[in-house]
Amino acid sequence: MSKLCIMLPPLAPDYSGAASALFELGGMIVIHDASGCTGNYTSYDEPRWLGSAVSVYCSGLRHMDAILGNDNLLVERIKKAAESIKPKFIALLGSPVPMVIGTDFEGLATEIEYETGIPSIGLSTRGLAYYGKGANDAIIALMKKVCPKKVEESERRDGINLLGVNPLDFSKDYNAKDFVELFEKNGIKVNCCMSMNCTFEQFKDSVYSKLNVVVSQSGYDTAIFMKEKYGIPFIVGTPMAMGKIILEKVDSTKFKCQPQPSPVNKEDKIFIVGDQVMGNSLREYLVAFGCPKDNISVGILFDSSKELLEENDIVIKDEKHLRDTLKTCKYQKVVADPLVEQLIKKSDKEKIKFFSMAHVAVSSKIFWDKPVRFLSQEFCNFIREIIK
Repeated sequence: MSKLCIMLPPLAPDYSGAASALFELGGMIVIHDASGCTGNYTSYDEPRWLGSAVSVYCSGLRHMDAILGNDNLLVERIKKAAESIKPKFIALLGSPVPMVIGTDFEGLATEIEYETGIPSIGLSTRGLAYYGKGANDAIIALMKKVCPKKVEESERRDGINLLGVNPLDFSKDYNAKDFVELFEKNGIKVNCCMSMNCTFEQFKDSVYSKLNVVVSQSGYDTAIFMKEKYGIPFIVGTPMAMGKIILEKVDSTKFKCQPQPSPVNKEDKIFIVGDQVMGNSLREYLVAFGCPKDNISVGILFDSSKELLEENDIVIKDEKHLRDTLKTCKYQKVVADPLVEQLIKKSDKEKIKFFSMAHVAVSSKIFWDKPVRFLSQEFCNFIREIIK
């Protein structure tokens, strides 16, 4: 029962992350379930779904199919659909029921690829892990399938890739466009924005780039894979405020971070709740604006990496852990999705100042039409409000 949510909605699961990462790449995505998980993804975890022509299908798993393991029917249905839509690849994703009956997704993908002649991947997503794991696993699996096995140094191309750009962290395409514009206005070519406003060809060619920029946790494992497989170095950071810190990381000889000084309350303890990379990046900007680093802790709701943990950070195990952490009143300021505020006791709300930063992976469609624009003067003002 450790993952039980009483007041918060269930956090975005791995199959949603996988489907989201592959959404715009021209493939055929099939979620093997009885309609519930597919409906959850398309209705609550995918801001781009309405009005989209992207091929996301449900296998329509039924009781007898689950009991008897009728995989031939699934393969035939996928084969017929693929003949009609001619996708660039096929991705078969798992859900809780196939997990229970031990469905072999890699084996099914091999059979589907043999029957269709289309590159196919099978992911045993279970609905028990968070979206970041699903997104990383999906991108890595597709890279192994369709990208070159090796890249020579002479084949390197100028430019960078942005990894971990997905609507579960950044809502629709506002932030994705802003990120690309930031780099290109400063003379840095973006070869692939993985995976929003990204084509299948850009995805395949991403392995020739000279640098990866990881903007959320859902791109971190991909960056490690690309470094080990293709020798591409990476940096970690979400572009925020005017983007000066991330630009300095990409090219320290060209840019210098010179944030405007602000009056700082050096007594307040600040707790940032959400994605690890985004939380770390917000901390960097708060420090750059004058806030003592020791005053800031990141509460990681989703996947975390030890390499990115700071001394005061907390890996949140479940809703109860988050509620108990807030109950201590150790922090005078909390930055999190608006729904997290309800976990603060009424008697403590006078002691804690709450700052809303909507996150689709937490609050779903409730706030996805009001995205945080990280590269804006409004976000600079938001930072200054936090440190007052």
